[in-house]
Amino acid sequence: MKRREKRGLSPVIATVLLVGLVVVSGLIVFTWFRGFMQDAVTKFDENIQLVCNDVKFDARPSSGGVAISNRGNIPIFGFKVKIESSGGFETKDTTDEDFVSGWPDGGLNKGGAVSVNLAGTSGTDIVLTPILIGSSQGGAQASFACDENRHGIKVSL
Repeated sequence: MKRREKRGLSPVIATVLLVGLVVVSGLIVFTWFRGFMQDAVTKFDENIQLVCNDVKFDARPSSGGVAISNRGNIPIFGFKVKIESSGGFETKDTTDEDFVSGWPDGGLNKGGAVSVNLAGTSGTDIVLTPILIGSSQGGAQASFACDENRHGIKVSL
């Protein structure tokens, strides 16, 4: 009786499959890590997160809204407004014209002051967090909201 030899995959096919597996695995890891990265936004040739430390503003309640003054040297494009109430919170920003009236189109320049009206605000407190404009890596303008915990100001209505 003749014995038949069993053959496995040829070494060429095995090498092609192995290289394909490594390439596909590398692409998956690359796209996964890419999701963690943010586009770097800069202002005054520095990371915009560091520029947030130089933002100084005051906010106090006024009739029907909030009076805001920019005490620093950094122009403030807008504010993220967190409306806190007993049932939770809602977040809006000053670019929403249905919500805010009186906000300057170009933002609040250094030394500027404005009184804005907040439509339909039924909360007890609001937290104002500055939004800055910078340049993204592609050269386009990009807005950046500073960290609420570090740069937000709470105003009781």
